[in-house]
This record gives sequence, C-alpha cells and structure tokens, in this order.
Amino acid sequence: MHNIDSLYDSLAASSQDDNPYGAVLATRAEQLSKPMETVTPETNNEQVREIFARLEGVATIAVVEDGQPIGLINRNIFMEQYARPFARDLYGRKTCVAFMDKTPLIVSSDTPIETLVSAAVESGGKVLNDGFITTLDGQYQGVGTGFGLVKAMSDIEAEKTRQLLSSINYASLIQQSHLVESDQVLREDIRDYGLIWQPRDVVGGDAYFFRRTAEGIFGCVFDCTGHGVPGAFMTLIVMSFLEQAIPSSSTHTDPAAVLQKLNLYIKRVLRQEDRSLTESKPGEKASNDGLDAAIFVLPKDHSWIRFASARLSLLIAEPGASEVKIIEAEKSPIGYSDTPSDSSWAVHEVPLTPNSLLVIPTDGVIDQIGGPKAISHGRRRLVQYLAARNQQSAAQFCTDFLQSFNEWQGGQKRRDDVTLMAFRTAGRS
Repeated sequence: MHNIDSLYDSLAASSQDDNPYGAVLATRAEQLSKPMETVTPETNNEQVREIFARLEGVATIAVVEDGQPIGLINRNIFMEQYARPFARDLYGRKTCVAFMDKTPLIVSSDTPIETLVSAAVESGGKVLNDGFITTLDGQYQGVGTGFGLVKAMSDIEAEKTRQLLSSINYASLIQQSHLVESDQVLREDIRDYGLIWQPRDVVGGDAYFFRRTAEGIFGCVFDCTGHGVPGAFMTLIVMSFLEQAIPSSSTHTDPAAVLQKLNLYIKRVLRQEDRSLTESKPGEKASNDGLDAAIFVLPKDHSWIRFASARLSLLIAEPGASEVKIIEAEKSPIGYSDTPSDSSWAVHEVPLTPNSLLVIPTDGVIDQIGGPKAISHGRRRLVQYLAARNQQSAAQFCTDFLQSFNEWQGGQKRRDDVTLMAFRTAGRS
C-alpha cells in the first residue's frame, strides 16, 4: 500500500543533491597534478639521487628543458639501476637523461579525465607506475600519479552510479504515487482484496488502475513491454490514458472498447502505425512496444463482472467448488506494431456467486522458472493452488501464495515483474 503524504515527503528528500565525497569531483587533468620539483637534462644522476632522498614521498621527477617537459624519472627504476655495483661511479656525474623515460604521457591541463584514462590505457599501463605530466600552453605545470587517476575515475563512476540510483528511486516513487488512488479504491470499495506487486527491478512494467464510476468499480491490471525504467515509462503512458478514458460519471463502460482505444493510443503515441517514422534515423531501432491488459467492471453489488482481456486470464473460484472457472483472454496484445489498428477483443459478462474469489495474474507469475526441475510455474499450478484455498480471504490467499511462489522460485533469478490481483465478491442476503 502507498501513503501519498509519505511518498511526496520521500520525493522531496530524494531530490536533494548530496555529494558523498564532500568535494568537487575531479574532471580535468590539472586537478590531479601538482607542481613538483623538476630537473633539467644537465642535472646529473647523483643530484637526482639526492632529490629522491630528500623528497621521500615523490615517486617521479619531471625532466624539463626550457619550460617544456621532455621526460620522467621513476624513483624505483632509478634507485634499482643506480644501486648496482659501480653504477654510482659510472653514472654519478653523467646526465640524468640516461635514466629518464623519454616518452612519458604528457597532456594539456584541461584534458578531461575520461580522455586522460583512454590515453593512459593506450600507453600500455605504464602511467599507473610513472604517472603523467600536465602542461599549460605547452609549458610544464605539474605531475599526476597513476593512483590519483584511478581514484578520480573510481569517484566519477561512483557518483554516476549514485545519480543513476537516485534517479531510479525517484522514478519508483513517481510510479508508486500513481497507484495511491487505486489502493484507496481497493480498500474502501472492494475491501476483501489481496495484491502482489513486485517489480523485478526498482521500477517495472506491471501496474494496476482502479477507479469508482457511477456503475461500480473500473479495474485494470496490465503488463507492459520489458521491465525496469522502460517498462515504468510505459506504465505511466497507460495510466495517463486510463485517467482520461474513464470518467467517474460513466454509467456503462465497455472494457473491449477501452482496449481498442488503448491499442490505437499506444500505436499513435509510440508512432508505431507508420514504421517509416520510427526508422527515419540511421541505426535507430524502431519502437515495437505494447502491453497485456485485463479490464473489468464490477457493479456495487458484485453480482456480475464485465471482462475483456488481452493475454491476461481471469480465474474465478466459487465457494465450495472443486474446479476453477477460467475466463480466457484474447491472444492479441495491445499497441504493438504488428497488432492491427482495427483489432477487437471479446466482452464476457459473467454472473458471480457471492463470496467468489477472483484472481488475475500477469505472466511474471506464470513464466517464473523454479522447482526441482527448473521449469516454469505455469497457470495450472496457480489454478490448483486457488482451488485448494478458495475459502481463504483474498489477502490471506495472496500472502500464502507469495510464500509458495518464493519457495518455488528458490535460487532461480526473477525473470519478470510479478503482479497478482485477487478479490472476493461480497456476500448477498
């Protein structure tokens, strides 16, 4: 269930842009380099040794000639070579150029970090040990370390991930806010109901929509293409349509007509009626998205249900009955490019026995892999489970079924968003 006040409080809190690093992230090479003591080609190796001895934390020294960097001397390489027998006598007074890397990575100070990383990779990885040199207008500016570069990239990627997760969590709250009124209708008008709504990811492509009308309750359970953010965008498109299409003053709603209008709406919004419009850009994949949907009208006395569906069946368990009645769905989905614009769906007006338990599952329930043989859950397993528990309240049925479903899934990966709507009709005197 969703409380609208707490949702909007969460939305406001999640919009605050807190930087977890406490400082501005480095984005250019100059932010990773520092002016360090340099040497010239005339500096001898003994002088270089003395500098390294004096500057214990320095890993490299830049060799600069007339203000322009020409090489780097790595402490470890230098000390290893210089510590060899007779090396001090042989090279002590000679120029440091002999121990210098003549092809260091030299970049302009305004080089983006991503570009710097690419250049570092192309260098064969020596930048991780030697670091790099930055210049300003071709003149030596400073030296950066490989560790500093790796940390900067790690911080940037962590910040990108934080922003992405923050955006997805924000999207989840937006999606949930659109379900608040539906939850209220379920609580106040159906009362004995249960609902399993579990997006595979933080957001998903399954959703539901319930509204009061003059005739009774209008209900829709739907499963959009995909899951995650794309699926969530599709649910908002569908809910936007339903908000406009179902006036509270309606005294007779035809579920099949709503499906027909929704089919045309999705095809128009996603420009799927004319494929040339979606394939106009080279290399761009044309949209081919849609949804499965079950739509019903339930009068105030719950004496019948008017039902139409695209690929989502309705299960009805009457009290005391050993078998479950199945109202089959039409096989044509909604809105896809290959779903004809003039597609139609059948309407079923079914009398309801008092205290019947009605269930509408999406294919996330039916298709989930699990069990000892790692096979799909299937509709028959759900029907059998429903038949054995048709005396339970709708809420208890959903609670028990979810536990059974999770046990069935076991260690298998969740394949899709999972939604199951259940409600019990009112008793009549």
